[in-house]
Amino acid sequence: MEIEPVAHRWSPIPPQRTGVTAELAEARAALRELAPADRWDDVLAEVRRLQATEGLAPLAALQAVHAKLASGWLPR
Repeated sequence: MEIEPVAHRWSPIPPQRTGVTAELAEARAALRELAPADRWDDVLAEVRRLQATEGLAPLAALQAVHAKLASGWLPR
């Protein structure tokens, strides 16, 4: 009797992120949609700045910058 290994089975359902990883991916995607294309690096710099200076968690920093962009803030 031959048994096919599970690791080599193809599944029609792609793997999905769950938990914190999914929340981070969704927050980053939402931020990417709202951010001006030519300012993406500056937007990410603001996320990193908030993490470093304000001590925000990565998800909270992404959400804070998203809120700033939604209110009209633009990075330099």
